[in-house]
Amino acid sequence: MKELKRERYLSRIRPFYKDRDLIKVLTGVRRCGKSTIMRQIMEEILSDLDDKRAAVYVDLDSKRNLGIRTKDSLEKLIDSEFGEYEGDRYLFIDEIQNVKDFEPLVNAYRNDGVSVFITGSNSYLLSGELVTKLTGRYIEFRIFTFSLSEVKAFYQENGMDFIPSEAFQDYILNGGYPKSFSYDNPENRVLYIRSVIEETIKKDILMNKKVRNKALLSKILDYILSTPGAEISSTSIADYLRSERIRTTPNTVNNYLDMIYASKLADRCMRLDIFGKKALKTHYKSYVADISLHTSYPDRRHDLKMGHIIENIVFNELNARGYDVQVGKLRNTEVDFVVSDGRGIAYVQVTYLMATAETEDREERPLLKIEDNYPKYIISMDPIAIDRKGIRRLRLIDDFLLGDGFKF
Repeated sequence: MKELKRERYLSRIRPFYKDRDLIKVLTGVRRCGKSTIMRQIMEEILSDLDDKRAAVYVDLDSKRNLGIRTKDSLEKLIDSEFGEYEGDRYLFIDEIQNVKDFEPLVNAYRNDGVSVFITGSNSYLLSGELVTKLTGRYIEFRIFTFSLSEVKAFYQENGMDFIPSEAFQDYILNGGYPKSFSYDNPENRVLYIRSVIEETIKKDILMNKKVRNKALLSKILDYILSTPGAEISSTSIADYLRSERIRTTPNTVNNYLDMIYASKLADRCMRLDIFGKKALKTHYKSYVADISLHTSYPDRRHDLKMGHIIENIVFNELNARGYDVQVGKLRNTEVDFVVSDGRGIAYVQVTYLMATAETEDREERPLLKIEDNYPKYIISMDPIAIDRKGIRRLRLIDDFLLGDGFKF
């Protein structure tokens, strides 16, 4: 199948191609397409250059580079690839965490006028040494799995019929991992998604020496993946685990939660006091990085909570568009999402269907309590969406995921 050129991300990174002062760090859940995007960046850069030595690409997971595990051996490889080339240089390193103490070397190339791009283990990249040594010298680009609009573009690129309702049903069950679309058999797609989870646990989480109880980690991860949109509290999870006869403490639970979120398998959505305009540090909601991480297990498919699934899909889509997303707190009630583009904000409620007057009142009530003039939206699966009371109604698939109905 033909590869999709992921313009959503390339358009954000493109202004920084020649920026030699900032290291470009691509992050995101494993297998979301970081390496593919990095190759696409290199191809775009090389298309404007006469000498291919200007760009060096090092995949530290490839067989040919298995022996490159020290900064000295990596430096020797890079210098040999650049050779005597003296023009503008570009360096791409995939799975950089495989080289111990890589930070000074990467920074040295930056200081030498090389435009540097790196990907690697999320839990390693933006923690510890990289953050402390490169503060103010890197910029992060978060990559997500395919959105539904990218699924549509992928279908069209490969001459396949795209029927929105059918594609969305498949998207709910099988998610948007790019490589999963190369498998025709649904069972193979499920196996692939589970392999992603296992790979992330092995390479991103268990590499952390603080993991002393693998069974406990597995139990907490299963809880996070099985409850998208849930309010998370380390104390409540510890209480739940004790009810399952698993001894632990809130502090231990919190440490393991930090590792899970660092892996990007799931994301925290923090709370914002709308009236006070300040972030709330206690409690947050949790959403999975790709909905298939929740729905790929048969026991969950028998009892799909569509409201939570749609809410998770909307959360991921808003984040993939580059917005800042928080849960809005309004005294005794909540707004699902407060969305910011850095200049303005919008308020979003998400529900499966507005089937009754009671549902309409419930979804509208929090929005109507907000007295500012920022846009207010309700996103649902209803086939018809008619605005009322100053609140915009958006159909999930046609207006939001595939359309341009959401605006500031």
